[in-house]
Amino acid sequence: MTRLPFLIGGALLLLIVILNSAFIVRQDHQAIILQYGKYQRVINAPGTDEPGLYFKIPFVESIVDYDRRNMGFTLEGQPIVASDQERLIVDAIVRWQIIDPRRFYQSVLNEAGGVSRLETFTEAAMRRALGGAGSDDIISGRRAELMQQIENDLNAAAAAELGVRVIDVRIRQADLPPETQERVYERMRSERQQVAGRIRAEGERDAAIIRATAQEESERTRGQGEAERARIFARAYGRDPEFAAFYRSMRAYDFALEVGTPIVVPPDSDFFRYMQRRRGN
Repeated sequence: MTRLPFLIGGALLLLIVILNSAFIVRQDHQAIILQYGKYQRVINAPGTDEPGLYFKIPFVESIVDYDRRNMGFTLEGQPIVASDQERLIVDAIVRWQIIDPRRFYQSVLNEAGGVSRLETFTEAAMRRALGGAGSDDIISGRRAELMQQIENDLNAAAAAELGVRVIDVRIRQADLPPETQERVYERMRSERQQVAGRIRAEGERDAAIIRATAQEESERTRGQGEAERARIFARAYGRDPEFAAFYRSMRAYDFALEVGTPIVVPPDSDFFRYMQRRRGN
């Protein structure tokens, strides 16, 4: 009976030691082993496959657990002054991953500290990239190119200082501040109207050139036709002058003697000579 409390106490002590010795590293996590707060080793870091059950020295070694998966944060409401001096409010999304747990622990200790440092790096990278671009490029024109530039800039700083890799940067939204939206929209409308007026004027000028060219071509073709017609008539008249005179008289009758139009001409007038006798002599 006197040994029972000792046995129970020993069992409890052993259980505490076991619970403080064994730990599990999940497939999607990585762990750093510290001895009195100093780095010893890492388990299941990116590029390795070491999940499972592990043991540590109880009360001497401790565990710091980090997520091995991609993580992200949103940076909202960042004021950016573009190269055309327009002020924009930009929201960005950053996806990142811890690739060097030791450097990450030595730099920021935990994931919350990592997010805080990355936000600072992102703000600086956004100002460098977007500050050299116009507001139209940021809003739509070169957004993909600018996002890649920010990502490259972030990776250069974050990998060396924090031991993380920036996987992706996305500009979620880039808007004008409410107090300047109407002024900028009015300026944009004016610019678009000027462009439309210039395009319309160029179109009217081109249309006038096309019409003039077509008219010139038409006159030239008509002139060629008239010349060919004159040549044909000249050849025909040269072959039979009497028939040519008769044809001209018939054409004159056709144009001059309209129905219901009185005309006063002496009967022996040369105008009616082809009506005086059958042969027209």
